[in-house]
Amino acid sequence: MMKVYDMSSGQVIADCLTNETRQVIAPDASLPELQLQLVTPEQRAEREIPPDMVMADLSAFLDKMG
Repeated sequence: MMKVYDMSSGQVIADCLTNETRQVIAPDASLPELQLQLVTPEQRAEREIPPDMVMADLSAFLDKMG
């Protein structure tokens, strides 16, 4: 059994016995209640994580797990 949820309301919209479900159309991303904003290239660069920091974190994780 599979349940299909409406992600905007959290309500079950379909109970299915197979993997085939009716198409669910997501709400428009420009809806004001979602409080989404476009990301500019400048903002993306500000939030970018330097590759050397990523590698250091990955190495530390692998050392801890190994």
